[in-house]
Amino acid sequence: MLCLEMPARDYDAIVVGASFAGLAVARQLRGHVLLLDRHEVGTVQTSACGTPLWVPEALGVRDSVLDVHDWLEIRTPTRTVRYDLSGVPFCTFDYRAFCEGLLAQCRVRFLRTSVSGLRDGSVVTGEGRFTAPIIVDASGWRRAVTGGPGRHRHSFGLETHTPLQDRGLTFLLDRRLIPHGLGWIFPVGQGSLVGLGSYAGRSKLKPAIERLLGDYGTTAESYHGTYFPSRLLPPTVDGIFAVGDAAGQCLPLTAEGIRPALYFGGECGRIVQRVLEGRQSLEAGLDRYRHLVARYRGPYRVLRFAQWMAAHTPTRWFAMVTQLAAARPFRPGWWPRYGRFGHLGRSSVAAAP
Repeated sequence: MLCLEMPARDYDAIVVGASFAGLAVARQLRGHVLLLDRHEVGTVQTSACGTPLWVPEALGVRDSVLDVHDWLEIRTPTRTVRYDLSGVPFCTFDYRAFCEGLLAQCRVRFLRTSVSGLRDGSVVTGEGRFTAPIIVDASGWRRAVTGGPGRHRHSFGLETHTPLQDRGLTFLLDRRLIPHGLGWIFPVGQGSLVGLGSYAGRSKLKPAIERLLGDYGTTAESYHGTYFPSRLLPPTVDGIFAVGDAAGQCLPLTAEGIRPALYFGGECGRIVQRVLEGRQSLEAGLDRYRHLVARYRGPYRVLRFAQWMAAHTPTRWFAMVTQLAAARPFRPGWWPRYGRFGHLGRSSVAAAP
């Protein structure tokens, strides 16, 4: 990573947010680029950090992987449905190692500072104002630059690291545990992350997690959580690119936000780089990015409908649907497309110096 000693006030591009989405954008950029975040990169984990194994492999951060999983279980009070993931195995990974690995591939200046918004065309930070003709908001659900829509349009997740030694990935659907939401158990090498997600945005989930941990005979360690979007939001706002949770790109139902953030972030970064090189105008780049995101509105609507079913239909009915989806001829029709969504390909690998 190239670091400059003194911050210039004007840059070619500014990326706000240095987690998955912001790093995916930044690693595509070459020029006088500023990357901003209120925390050091990789220090504040808010995600269960699970994704298909091909993602860290394609990005050159395979050494961040903690555990690889070939199957997924959906557990309800009446049945357990198992999905074979061997065709597209999932993994859990170390957040710090993953993010620091991506940062090492970036040729930008990173500055740790808070961002309070946009004023008179300048990004306002704790270190003063910075300007650039291209601004990318990758600040998460708060949307520090493009402006937040309010928590009522978001889900909320809370999880804790535990000593529980489970096998495979697990989702829990049980209205007695959490109404309008789901739980999960993700093994991470040493122990497991256990959490609950509320589609209704309820944030007081700690008592329910403690009851769940009691059922498994284990205890909580440190907690972390965050809000996350449950629907697509505008990918551009007043000439600013929005990526990841700032654009509502977290997948409904499964709440998988890492892969969309990396995919759309990488695509946005390539578009921004074309603008920086003068190969297209900023207006054309914004339009191209909007059209790219719009192509995925159909699948997002399908997953949002499935989320509504999980939250509002009797659990036994939804369990029957998941069992049908796991069987032939249905599973071969949808699973490979879901597992390969956002496949990064050679262009993302080539972005690393």
